Amino acid sequence: MERKADEDAPSRVLIVDDNLQLAENIAEILEIEGYRTEVSGSAEEALAKAFAADLDALVTDYRLPGMSGAEFVRTVRQRRADIHAVVISAYTDDRTVGDARAAGAAFLPKPLDLALLRRMVREN
Repeated sequence: MERKADEDAPSRVLIVDDNLQLAENIAEILEIEGYRTEVSGSAEEALAKAFAADLDALVTDYRLPGMSGAEFVRTVRQRRADIHAVVISAYTDDRTVGDARAAGAAFLPKPLDLALLRRMVREN
């Protein structure tokens, strides 16, 4: 992920998970790292937020009501190919992981390795 011209401006990360408690926890962890965060409980709700010019990364659950996290990433990346995405899931079967990666996202299994999540968001 490219940094904005102002290197001191924190990156903005959108977290999408129907488990709002988990999404808020992820947001708090990323905020400690200096990121600006926003939380959505569904992919449909998050779509408008995902197209904002200042958004740098997405962290989304794979299993969401209505649209999977991989479908959400595909939809966003059609208009914003520069967005880095991380799909998280407790389901680590080949189909789930492959679907996330085919959508252009990194994959991180649950329970989350928070250090790895921070690194995945930071290294973009």
